[in-house]
Amino acid sequence: MFATYDKSNFPLVKVFFNGSIKDDTDFKLFTEPWLQLCRDKQKFHFEFDMSNIGLIDPIYCYKMSSFISDIKKEKENYLEKSIITNVDVITYGLLRIIFLIQSPVSPVIIQYNGDEILINP
Repeated sequence: MFATYDKSNFPLVKVFFNGSIKDDTDFKLFTEPWLQLCRDKQKFHFEFDMSNIGLIDPIYCYKMSSFISDIKKEKENYLEKSIITNVDVITYGLLRIIFLIQSPVSPVIIQYNGDEILINP
């Protein structure tokens, strides 16, 4: 599985990546738990651990931007903030593309190259 969600310390939800997105089914398996968290109508925050992420096809930057756009259309936002850790240069570039296309739902801190980069909605 491309992404694993750990809700054992809720409202902190840790997301661990393993490998690459193989197809749209993998992408849906990544986004469905996120949508369920929103449907639960409880405030939460993410910590995305990118240490084991593989190469991602840039088409998923667009799909992720569309997904974020859809979430932002909801009446209430339950995601308070996100922290993205263990980011390499390629992943950082892809994240920048996503957030250039669509601003985040809530504040995002990207830990990259010893810096913390804040991206606001």
